[in-house]
Amino acid sequence: MKLTKKKLIIFAISLLLSISIWFGFKFWSFLNAPLVAEGNSQVTFIFAQGTSVKKVAYYLGQQKLLKYPLFFVLYVRLSGVEYDLKAGEYVIEPGLTPRKLIQKMVKGEALNHTVTIVEGWTFNQIVTALNNNQYVTHTIQNLSPPEIMEKIGHSGEFPEGRFAPDTYVFSGNITDIAILINAYQLMQKQLQKAWDNRAKNLLYHCPLEALIAASIIEKETASLEEKPVIADIILRRIEKGMLLQVDPTVIYGLGQKFSGKLTRADLSKDTPYNTYIHKGLPPTPIAMPGKDSINAALHPIAGTSWYYVSKGDGTHKFSESLKEQSKAIKKYLTGVSSRAK
Repeated sequence: MKLTKKKLIIFAISLLLSISIWFGFKFWSFLNAPLVAEGNSQVTFIFAQGTSVKKVAYYLGQQKLLKYPLFFVLYVRLSGVEYDLKAGEYVIEPGLTPRKLIQKMVKGEALNHTVTIVEGWTFNQIVTALNNNQYVTHTIQNLSPPEIMEKIGHSGEFPEGRFAPDTYVFSGNITDIAILINAYQLMQKQLQKAWDNRAKNLLYHCPLEALIAASIIEKETASLEEKPVIADIILRRIEKGMLLQVDPTVIYGLGQKFSGKLTRADLSKDTPYNTYIHKGLPPTPIAMPGKDSINAALHPIAGTSWYYVSKGDGTHKFSESLKEQSKAIKKYLTGVSSRAK
């Protein structure tokens, strides 16, 4: 039986329509079918910066999560969101569909991890925290502090005090070096901003000296009210040529030799950080100061006190004379080996 041209056209249209309906059904079913079946455990995958959507789709296909990777690519491109997908580590929970996964990637709803640098920490404590974080790619475990500083692009610079205390949030793979670079740059910005807005007629010649003072303030008190008061005492003692007599600097200078309790013998050990022996600021910061301590160092509150002693509740008793300081020591440190500051 000979087919007419009209019948051939009708057949072709019918065939195309059938294929379109089949394709549309498959496409719709794909977009709305769960990637992971209910009852199965969730799966995570990393979408790295610069990775193509095609590569992601075929990776998910290899993991048996996508039956038709091409449909995933097609939907992303038809939706016009190919360049809106955010890098990060994504969780595929049971019941999540390809459509909803793409929506998560557009919104950047990635799985976040954190590294926290605590105010008052030393550089060694930061390195330990990075080494112990399972979500960080470790590259510095066998490096010395000078080698680490060289790796972040600041060769020859002493690391103490150079990294801003903060909680750093990341998703997916990140190296310990990347976190250190971010923390270093943040500290530089905070310190420079505070230095540019410092009070007039301070004795500090450069931001580093202010950073050193801020690190002392950080270790001396957690009280926001006391920080600028102690900042003033530090400056006036330096101006008068008095010893700072700050315990945390002595402890820092002792390093691993510190037993946990300062002794008179410790106070007589000649390290560059012993402010019971050497006048002025120590040669470097002794910890990572927070913004409040930096601002306090550069905005001291003028006062008349020269000494202070811990009251045992996180605050201090400030005194204007040694006689007054001696009374405060007897009151708050009875039976405790103490130093007048």
